[in-house]
Amino acid sequence: MSTNDTNIVPREKLAKFELTEESLNSFRKNQNIPLDLYNKDGQILIHKKRNPTEADFGKLLKFEMQGVYFLISELKKNKPNGSEKPYLEPGRTTKLFDIEKTARFAKQSQALIEELRKTSFSSDQAVFVQNSVNELLTDFTSNPDFELGIFNILEILSVAGVSVESELMTKRTVVAMGMKVRTRKIVNEGKEESNKKDHLSLMMASYLMDVGYSRLEVKQTPKLTKEEYAVVQQHPIISYLMTLPAPEVESHVRTLILNHHRPYRGNGVNNNFPDPRSLFTKLMSVRDKYNREVGKERITQDIELQLHLQENNVTTSSFEEDIAILSLASEYASLTSNQPWRPAFKSSTALKMILNDSFFSYSNKNIRHLLDYVGSSLTNNENIINFGDFVITASVDSEKRAHFDICLVLDVGRYQTRPKLQRICSINPIFQKGIKFKIADFDLKSIKIDRRKAIMDLALQAGTTRVIYTIDPELNPALHEAVYKLNLNA
Repeated sequence: MSTNDTNIVPREKLAKFELTEESLNSFRKNQNIPLDLYNKDGQILIHKKRNPTEADFGKLLKFEMQGVYFLISELKKNKPNGSEKPYLEPGRTTKLFDIEKTARFAKQSQALIEELRKTSFSSDQAVFVQNSVNELLTDFTSNPDFELGIFNILEILSVAGVSVESELMTKRTVVAMGMKVRTRKIVNEGKEESNKKDHLSLMMASYLMDVGYSRLEVKQTPKLTKEEYAVVQQHPIISYLMTLPAPEVESHVRTLILNHHRPYRGNGVNNNFPDPRSLFTKLMSVRDKYNREVGKERITQDIELQLHLQENNVTTSSFEEDIAILSLASEYASLTSNQPWRPAFKSSTALKMILNDSFFSYSNKNIRHLLDYVGSSLTNNENIINFGDFVITASVDSEKRAHFDICLVLDVGRYQTRPKLQRICSINPIFQKGIKFKIADFDLKSIKIDRRKAIMDLALQAGTTRVIYTIDPELNPALHEAVYKLNLNA
């Protein structure tokens, strides 16, 4: 293709366009290509035009493998002013949750929380929860755009006028449902009926896992004493015990409730509660108490099952996946909600914070389930990892040593956790142990420049390399400024 160099658009002004069969069919149906499309070098492939021909589509398809791009500035345009909107896949702008139904769900949840402060959890309440989450799931999966559409849950709850506890419960259930449904759709398509039971079990656990807080007096502060934190650590056990009177709650759901703060295999500090030994002791004590009471056989059988699972460390990949989903959904709900000690974070900021704190707590697969399957749906179609961003990757060598590299994002395809990267340098993290292990920051003095500027495409690799940190100018301004200058000089 011949072109005048002065007409070439700089790469930093372009974003990749998902050229799919659906997008081409949409162009054909509307008889319109709504934006200028470029090749990877910034050369125009085809101008926006009405009544495109099959020859125009053939021209686009020639560049399918190399990539087709559009101007990032198109994202800032909006239709009400008469300008064109950027093209998105059909359904991607659909808001998935009905305002009235979701607000009612949240208000009913608030009423349940208030009841549980005074009474035991009953069969009637268990049936109510089952019916509520089943209705939510049915509405979600019956929407033809459920795989692509926007999770407008923050928008709805911002004006619903419910308590923080209800807001957390509702968000957590919605996000966990979305992650589970979309993940199972990908790995187990065609088995929708058998999947539904798994979906409902996870949603029940998500809904009930923090009801134990209704029986605790917890200070509303991020800085708890050791004693206060020990009280907080009891809430999974209390939540489990509160559900025992209701036979409608399955044992599998109770197992998820007991373990929802243990998102990573093993007994390390990041699987911080409940501690297996204290949990075992507590369950044995409760079992012995119910053994002396008539008519409590079903309850003691459930406790015996939980003791067996704990003692023998019985687990499956599906179970571990569910625990991680519960934990991630809970973190997202907390970060995007107003707390007595801080305002809510933006959805995109919350996702970045979860990613940046993920190294010790979640596997690469867990983070992919959040960011790749529901991430952009939670942020109105905006990724948190984009062309031109700086990220930090971690990889593990054959001797189990971890290596950390600062990289520039060159391209982001369908999955934002698997971008194409250019390695800038290696760097050492600064680890910190508090309530759990975390990466507190990175040591700028440890930087070693990669003169080769090696390029790696995570979408084409099956190794251990994963993105574990996005260098955001708001979350870590000092690191971002240093890396920006470093890359500029290089």
